[in-house]
Amino acid sequence: MDQQGPAARLFNLVKGQLEGNEDLQQIENQITVVAHACNIPQEVVAEVVAEFRAQFAPAVSTVATPRLLVDWGELPQVGYQVRPEFSLLCPAYSARPEIQIKVDRDLDHDANDPLRRPQIDEPGLWTFHVPFRMTTERVNCRPGHYLLDVEITFREAPADAPRFYRCRIRLNVPDLNDGQGGVLEIDGDGQSMVNLQGYNLKQFSKVVLKGGEDSVINLQNAIGGDDGEVDAPPVDDQLVTTFEYQLKVNTEKQSRLPTVTPTTDRRAYLDAAGLVFEDGRRTLIYARPRLTFGRSRDNDVVLRFLPRSAENDTNSRNLSRTHCVAEVVPEGIEIRDESRTGIELNYSVVREREVVTTHHTGEVTPIQLGVTGTVPTPLTLEMMTFGPDRYAERDELEFWHELYSEMVGARSLSRLARESLSLQLDAVRYDRVENLKDEESYVLLLREALIGGSPNQAAIVLNDHSIPVQARLLHLDRTFWIEPLSETNLPLINGNPVPVRSLTPLSPGMKIQFGEETAIFDRPTQLYLD
Repeated sequence: MDQQGPAARLFNLVKGQLEGNEDLQQIENQITVVAHACNIPQEVVAEVVAEFRAQFAPAVSTVATPRLLVDWGELPQVGYQVRPEFSLLCPAYSARPEIQIKVDRDLDHDANDPLRRPQIDEPGLWTFHVPFRMTTERVNCRPGHYLLDVEITFREAPADAPRFYRCRIRLNVPDLNDGQGGVLEIDGDGQSMVNLQGYNLKQFSKVVLKGGEDSVINLQNAIGGDDGEVDAPPVDDQLVTTFEYQLKVNTEKQSRLPTVTPTTDRRAYLDAAGLVFEDGRRTLIYARPRLTFGRSRDNDVVLRFLPRSAENDTNSRNLSRTHCVAEVVPEGIEIRDESRTGIELNYSVVREREVVTTHHTGEVTPIQLGVTGTVPTPLTLEMMTFGPDRYAERDELEFWHELYSEMVGARSLSRLARESLSLQLDAVRYDRVENLKDEESYVLLLREALIGGSPNQAAIVLNDHSIPVQARLLHLDRTFWIEPLSETNLPLINGNPVPVRSLTPLSPGMKIQFGEETAIFDRPTQLYLD
């Protein structure tokens, strides 16, 4: 194909308009429309069609993009009650779609209106209504532009088909007193294609079409367009109130969707595990709502003074067999005293129980075990809680956690995950102070545990502090999974790089390399109990 000829120009124009999920028939239709609008000869069209078939046919999705049609009933005007009927045509998707409509905050509406729930009319066709008023706090709204944002999600999708779509509907509401009819305003980007073929433009008092240098606007047979068109259809005085709005792939969400990486290792079902680093450090990880601390080996975390000596053995005996319990409760993390020598939380004696609320997320809380006057040396832990980004919405976090669970075969969210979502709490880390400092820490994994070099952001801390967060650890369907988050520092599992945004199940004995650090994933074993 001549890089400077009309075929090359048509090819590049159409290519710039594609979303990347069109089938070959849609691409050919687009070529025909653009060529007709630009008076491009048929032989050039054939050449461009052949080029697309040769270059794009193997990579183009064969799944038709869902279509969104809206019947407004009457075009919105100031003061009106509006109940547009939305129709979603998605024959390639069998699962029920999840649809979110965000109506402009300056328009009165009920976000929980049951009419918003999609109803299936027939396979592949869902309908719903989105009622709102053209008022602001019950006073007529001002004329102008208002926005409706549509987000559509399919939990299940055909292979290689997108799961996430979006579109933005812009309402241009005229002033009731200016005597105008509706206003049609289309603002295209640099390579847009606007097809108004056969459209009745006379129903609008004003038509504004904007496009960039390479845009194409097709006005063939448009009433009110080309007066010299002899084959124009008869004028229909009835206003058109049903419009189709183009759904685009929500690339931001689509890029966050992970892939499940298969491994040759047999899947391990664990609720506790450990990372043993080459330098001797250990991080024990528990996916449980409750941890016990004490001198007895029956506890989740066995606490003793080390190394072994007469003095340290005496100090260890001052710790009770089960000294305290940390448990997830609706208010936060409850620390319960089960000992004979007492505990202090944040330097205050605990009277049976004390709760560290989520208001203290990101803060360090000292815990001292053995604080009565007869105990010469208490054993000190530091507790730090980790939560999601403060701007993250709970519904969004819950959606992604549910989706991840479904992708690995879990039937539903675990009870612990639901409780942590309600608490807005992801993980809790307990570090030993002075005794075995920097050698062993204990992580309670509730929703996720980030892995990285920042002790304030990552529950599992690496020695390389240059990268705050490299990956995250999840517990889904009774299995631990790792998901890399940094594209520039991918971890290796048994010598193989793990792609970013992928879920890999972990099994005992796996060697995980984070930059220059290597750890063995295994069952939980404490440093002095091997």
